[in-house]
Amino acid sequence: MVIKHHVESYEEFSKLVETLESSGDPIHVLFSGNKDENGKSWCPYCVKAEPIINEALEKSADKSHFVHVEIDRPIWKDLNCPFRKDPRTHLVFLPTLLRWKSPQRLDGEKCSNTDLVEMLLTDED
Repeated sequence: MVIKHHVESYEEFSKLVETLESSGDPIHVLFSGNKDENGKSWCPYCVKAEPIINEALEKSADKSHFVHVEIDRPIWKDLNCPFRKDPRTHLVFLPTLLRWKSPQRLDGEKCSNTDLVEMLLTDED
């Protein structure tokens, strides 16, 4: 079963991926808008993508890590947002689903495409 992680800040994210990299296991990261008190994200594309990604996770590799990074709207709207500036993430859209240290990534509405999400989360190459 995939090991799920949840972080809410750039510092937490950076520290976690540095730790996970040493495992040698595949790492997938989802960047999305954080949720309000009702459990709904401010990002409509994130709301649409979440159930598709969660379903695809059930099929992902046993020894893999899934890091869900929730980003506050004011932080995301800041052009100096560290997630936008970091060359390892270089975010432009939310949601973004990526395989860490790989060119494989899905941005925006592509994260709602079941086939693409399953391919990214289950492909071992």
